[in-house]
Amino acid sequence: METYTLGYKFRIYPNKTQARLINRTLGCARFVFNHFLAVRRDECKANHHSLTYVKTSQFLIDLKKREDTSWLSEADSMALQESLRNLDRAYENFFQKRAGYPRFKSKHSRSQSYRTRNQGNGIRIEGNRIKLPKVGLVKIKQSRTFEGRILNATVSRTASGTYFVSLCVEMDKTALLHPNG
Repeated sequence: METYTLGYKFRIYPNKTQARLINRTLGCARFVFNHFLAVRRDECKANHHSLTYVKTSQFLIDLKKREDTSWLSEADSMALQESLRNLDRAYENFFQKRAGYPRFKSKHSRSQSYRTRNQGNGIRIEGNRIKLPKVGLVKIKQSRTFEGRILNATVSRTASGTYFVSLCVEMDKTALLHPNG
């Protein structure tokens, strides 16, 4: 059976508590990216060898256990892992000369986002709400429906403070060719 992945972007309306959780996760994902960018840069300068995703993932576990960074445990762990994957992909693109050297992420950038994977149906749409890990059920303005399995979700916040979720959905080729059955 042949499948396709399609993206769907919807506006979400988190309440104050949910917005605080989303903002905290955005900050934690940015911190993890920047922290391990510095670690990998320093390792490369000192020993002329780059750390891998697997090694940084092990360091992340230790980082969450430290007292001064224990607040990382409050964020969605999949979002932090995806942040490390993004860093690894940035290094891979740099070494293959497809992009420049990875840059630190700014707290003041126009839009911020984090991606989280769907494990154990942790991301799903229930009526007019979407279930997001660690955030719970958030009101969604779903402009269109889809049939398929949600692979991951990217939660983003614009400079004006509006929130969106982009879903990567795996669909049957037959569902795409015959959307009404």
